[in-house]
Amino acid sequence: MNYLILGINGHVVAINKDDGSELWRKKLKSGTITVVTSDNTKVYASSSGHLFCLDKATGEQIWTNSLKGLGYGTCIIDVGNHAASVSGTVAGNAAATAATTAATTAAIAASGSVSAGDGG
Repeated sequence: MNYLILGINGHVVAINKDDGSELWRKKLKSGTITVVTSDNTKVYASSSGHLFCLDKATGEQIWTNSLKGLGYGTCIIDVGNHAASVSGTVAGNAAATAATTAATTAAIAASGSVSAGDGG
């Protein structure tokens, strides 16, 4: 199984890593944020307050859970030794941006060349 599993706009999509072709696509409940993770045989996806389990090879739905009473907030899905989370992605991007900013600031300070728009 040499493919990527994507969650986007209420869909789960399997993409072949070698050539980028779409292997399968499954429409879930409508929603803009679809969190996915997988194990060896199943894909777990959260969209619009529902949790779905799909067959990893075919994309066929195995079961669904409405998560009644929990609302539509960000969902974190843990499958053994890894987790998928929209919030984790945002936090990771923020940390990477902060590290890049710090490295750039340090490089400018080391070069002694700081310009505040005064031509030089």
